[in-house]
Amino acid sequence: MNIYSAFPLPLVAYSILHRPRSGVPRERYEETLLEMHRRVEEESLRFTTEQEKAEGAISARQAQILRGSLSQFLETPIRSDDAEVQKIFLEVFRELLAQAAVSGPCGAVAGWAGRTVSGPGAQGLLKKLESNGRRYIRSLGLESGKGGTETYESLYLVRGGSNLDVLEHIVRDRIGIYDSPHGTHVGDTSPFAIAAHNLVHASGTEYAQALPAAWGEAAFFFEKPAAPYAEFRAAVAAAADAALAGSGSPAASLWQRKLGLGRGNEFVLRFILPGEGDAVDLVERLRGFPPLGKEAFARDASLLVKQIMHPRPS
Repeated sequence: MNIYSAFPLPLVAYSILHRPRSGVPRERYEETLLEMHRRVEEESLRFTTEQEKAEGAISARQAQILRGSLSQFLETPIRSDDAEVQKIFLEVFRELLAQAAVSGPCGAVAGWAGRTVSGPGAQGLLKKLESNGRRYIRSLGLESGKGGTETYESLYLVRGGSNLDVLEHIVRDRIGIYDSPHGTHVGDTSPFAIAAHNLVHASGTEYAQALPAAWGEAAFFFEKPAAPYAEFRAAVAAAADAALAGSGSPAASLWQRKLGLGRGNEFVLRFILPGEGDAVDLVERLRGFPPLGKEAFARDASLLVKQIMHPRPS
């Protein structure tokens, strides 16, 4: 039995917050970052193709065995039916895989990267939340960034925990460190802050599909107050739905950190920003954030407003 028959297959966001080391040119850092995303996506597609070819080869061998077994019970060998037997077996084989294991795309199914910016006209609650965001970055051990050094976030989406292993294999072994964008990127980066989060709730259009047309993203980081998890998640999901309705944002998503996997706040609420100034309206819509209340939200939530670098806006 597929273990995900007992609970939903999680969509996992593997998030890396990072900053360039002092003296590293911004242009080189961003060029390497974008090349890293391109290579991960390329290798993920290649891995998926290889997996599908392997499944086809296994099914072909098993179909030959099945044909031989069936021929023992028939007077006329069914060599002319090889293609049909293989087709039938492949359908059964892939159905078995779907029932007994996790099938589908391998590695990253989507990814995006962005650089932090200060929202235009930031004042009041927005200014407070962005100030919390800068403090949050420092609390994770990243350099404070003299001279306005930006913080970057890279995210890769995978389906199921097994694809975290595939993602690791792609980065460590397929792309590698030596003479690769990975090695250059690691060398140019100050300490990373990494975490993995499960998708809890999605509003609007599919998040990854809306990214190419987006200017940016607003990411709110926060902790759960003294409330039951199910009640809290439902309340935040309702707040996200309410904030999205009538706004210019096409999509929102709520994420909860996987147990023990990463640092920082447990929850992240993400909104796609169609335009540069849309964070102002979004924060106003969240001002009455029911799960935390206005005062607690302003005191405890941290906001990073990021301009999307990859995929590039269309």
